[in-house]
Formats: sequence, C-alpha cells, structure tokens
Amino acid sequence: MAMFSGCSSLKTAPALPTTTLCGECYAWMFEWCTSLVSAPALPATTLVYGCYSHMFDDCLSLTNAPLLPATVLAENCYRAMFTRCTSLKTPPALPATTLAPECYAYMFMYDTGLESLSVLPATVLESGCYIEMFYGCTKIKISATKTGSYTAPYRIPTSGTGSTASNALNWMFTNTGGTFTGTPTINTTYYVPYLLTYKITIPSSINLNSSSSIL
Repeated sequence: MAMFSGCSSLKTAPALPTTTLCGECYAWMFEWCTSLVSAPALPATTLVYGCYSHMFDDCLSLTNAPLLPATVLAENCYRAMFTRCTSLKTPPALPATTLAPECYAYMFMYDTGLESLSVLPATVLESGCYIEMFYGCTKIKISATKTGSYTAPYRIPTSGTGSTASNALNWMFTNTGGTFTGTPTINTTYYVPYLLTYKITIPSSINLNSSSSIL
C-alpha cells in the first residue's frame, strides 16, 4: 500500500506480474506520482477488497490506463483508481458482468481530460457500484434526447434489462459537460456525440477476447 506515493519524479512504473492479490495490496501505490506517464500491466482476473483503490490518484501525466481484464470483482476494488488523472482521455474497457459494492465508485472523478465513457455490461448493479464514477469529467457530454451532435446511444446496462441497488448510480454524471448531468436512470437510453470502438492487445498470459468497445 502507498509504496511509491509522492514520488513526483517517477516516470515509469515497475512490473506487477502477480495474478494473486490480497486486500488493498496496490492501494494508493502511485498516488501523487505526477510525472508517471505509463502504467504497469495488471494481469489479475480475480480481484479482492480494495486491491486497486486510489492506485493512480493525482497521476497528472498518465495518458493511458492499464488494461483491466478482471471478471471477478470485489468491494472497492477500483474505488477512485484514476481520480484527477487529468491527462487521461480514454477509459479502459471494463468487461466484468458481475459487480461488487462500490467496485467502480469515484473511479474517474475529476478526470477533466476524459472524452469518452466505458461500456458497462453488467445487468445486476450493486450498492454504490457506479456512484460518482464520472463526477467532474467536464469533457464528457451526455444528452437525454437524440439531438444535434448527440447521436450515439449510451445505456446502462448496454443491453438487456438491468436491476439497480442502493446508491448504485447516484451523481454518476454530476458536473459533466453535456445537457444531461447528475444521476442516470437504469434501462434508459441517453446519447453521446460519438461511439468510439477500439482494439486492444491482450498479453498472452490473459485468455480474453481482444476486441473491446467503449463509448
């Protein structure tokens, strides 16, 4: 925990090859590493409590998020993972379909450079799972209606009929830059300016489909 916190001159992170994690093992690991430009690969597919919580807090120079291949999440596992990463423009793909309480809470809060949204395929939401996830991401633009430049549909969940939980979606899009802000409604289609699809390269040690999409 907090192993390199405050190392403002650190530009390249060490390799983190382990696939077996323990509670809060990488929490706050690179907090305030303001010169960090690249993140280490994170190959674990089964997460534990708080394992990546606040991992890249205030990494102001981070331009690319690491691949997050985990399909088994845990409470607080990604909590505030990229808060105030103001150089980050594209979020990582989030393939998990089974969530945990507050798993994505505050994940991209105040990422003022972020321009697109992650596809969220899970149909059963958990308490606080998306709370304030994109709060303060001023370049994120969402509309409740299809109008003008808002032409690409965005929905939670991506498809199917979802069920929500306490505070699951609260303030998810508060202080974003579109005509719709605040708390979205599950199973409701919103609109964003464009749909971004990209292909990611999966390390050979990870057995996942190599194509992912985000909005």
